[in-house]
Amino acid sequence: MNKYDIMLVIVLLILSLGSYAGLYMYTSGSEMTDGLATVYYKDDQILEISLIDGQYKILNDDYVISIDDDAFIYIVQGDNGDVVIEYRDHKVGVIDEISPQNICQKQGFSNSPLSPITCLPNQIVIIITSPRTDDDLDDIVS
Repeated sequence: MNKYDIMLVIVLLILSLGSYAGLYMYTSGSEMTDGLATVYYKDDQILEISLIDGQYKILNDDYVISIDDDAFIYIVQGDNGDVVIEYRDHKVGVIDEISPQNICQKQGFSNSPLSPITCLPNQIVIIITSPRTDDDLDDIVS
């Protein structure tokens, strides 16, 4: 290796580390504690969980099996069986489900719109959005 090869490796290393640091700062800045976690089964919204305090709103009670208000545990129906969702520290995550590789559980907890929790074997998706306010409505909608 000559000195130009070494310089090329150093420049590429600096660029890759800078890109990683920028992406990390961008994604970590998107976390929210006042958002709303919406649980979808296929294309249907079935449950909304507030990231502020874990309060919930059932949108389709055909797919919500049970809710433990004290432990913030929400059990919804998936294609392979029950999917257990937990609220903890302004985040939501899947703690138990039945799928070939337990992909949902491995994704961990999320409170970022850039990190939805997808459980495709069970057709469950949890998307984090910012809270809705009346100020968000424009003149056409309101």
